[in-house]
Amino acid sequence: MEASSASVVAKASESRGASGRKLLTRVAILATLAAALAAPQLTTNQFYLHIANLALLNAIFTMSLGLIAAVGQLSLGHAAFAAAGAYISALGALQLKIPPIFGIAIAGLAMGVVAAVLGTILLRLRGVYFVLVTFLAGQVCTLIALNWESVTRGANGLVGIPPISIFGYALSSRLQFYYFALAAFVAVFAFIWALMRSQYGRAFRSIAENMQLAESSGIDTSRYQVVAFALGSGIAGAGGAAMAHYIRYISPDTFTFHESIAYITMLVVGGRQALLGAVLGAAFLTPLPEALRGFVSVQHIIYGAILLGVLLFLPGGLYSIGKLFTALMTRSEKRK
Repeated sequence: MEASSASVVAKASESRGASGRKLLTRVAILATLAAALAAPQLTTNQFYLHIANLALLNAIFTMSLGLIAAVGQLSLGHAAFAAAGAYISALGALQLKIPPIFGIAIAGLAMGVVAAVLGTILLRLRGVYFVLVTFLAGQVCTLIALNWESVTRGANGLVGIPPISIFGYALSSRLQFYYFALAAFVAVFAFIWALMRSQYGRAFRSIAENMQLAESSGIDTSRYQVVAFALGSGIAGAGGAAMAHYIRYISPDTFTFHESIAYITMLVVGGRQALLGAVLGAAFLTPLPEALRGFVSVQHIIYGAILLGVLLFLPGGLYSIGKLFTALMTRSEKRK
C-alpha cells in the first residue's frame, strides 16, 4: 500500500515536472521571439543586421536540409536547389517583371516539383551512392549557371535584381528585410515542427532508424523519402530566391559545393536530431568567421578547433546542452 502511494506521488511529481518544463520551453520561445523583434531597434549597425539576415536565411537552409536528413539521407547538392531557385526568381523579376514575392513562391514550387521527379530516381540509391549523386548534381548545376551565358550571364552573374516588395512597399533596407526573413523563418520552423509531429514525422523517424523494419511495418518508404526530399528542396529553392532579392546579385559562386558543406556543418554542430539544432547551428556558425576576423593568421585554425571541440565534447550538438540542463533539473526535482 505504501509502495503504491509512493508510486502515485512519484508519477504526480514527474507529471508536474514535465508540465513545468513545457511551460518553461514555451516561455523561452516567446521571450526569444520578442527579443528577435526588438533587437534591430536597439542598434544602428548595418553590419550586425546583415549578419542577422544571413543567420536567418542559413537557418532556413539548414532546417530544410534537416528535413531530408530526417529520412536518413544526406544531400551534398542542397545548395544547387537554392541556386536554381535564386535564378528562377531573379530572371522572372528581371525579364518577365514577375513580382519578387511571387517569384519566391514559384521558385519554391518549381524546386519541389523537380526534387520530387529526381527523388523517384535518386532515392533508390542508399548511403554513399546517394551522397555522390547529389554532389554531381550540384556540380552540374554550377556548370550550367557558368556556361549558359545567354540566360545566366555566366561568371558575371545577374545584377540589379529588384528587392522584395509587399503591396508596393519595397524591402530595400537591411532592417526591412530582417522582419521579412524573421517571418519566413518562423513560418518554416512552424511548418516543419508541425510536420514532424504528424503521421509524416513519425514515418520519417521510423525510416531513419530502420528502413527494413519500417517497410515490414507497411510504411511506403519510397513515398515518404520523396516527400521529405521535395519539401526540403522546395524550401531551399524559396530560400535561395529570397537571398537573391536580398543581396540583389546572383552568380555561379553564390551557391556552390562549399555552401552545401556549410549547411551540413551547421546541422551537425547544432544537433541534427532536433529542429532547434539546425537553428542553433546557423546562429552559432554564421557570425563565427566574422568574430574571428581579427585573428587573421590563425583564423581557420581557431575555427577548426572550435568545431572539433563541439563535435568531441558535444556529440549531440549544441542542442544537447539543453538536454543536459533538463536532465540536471529532473534529477534535482527527484531528490526533492
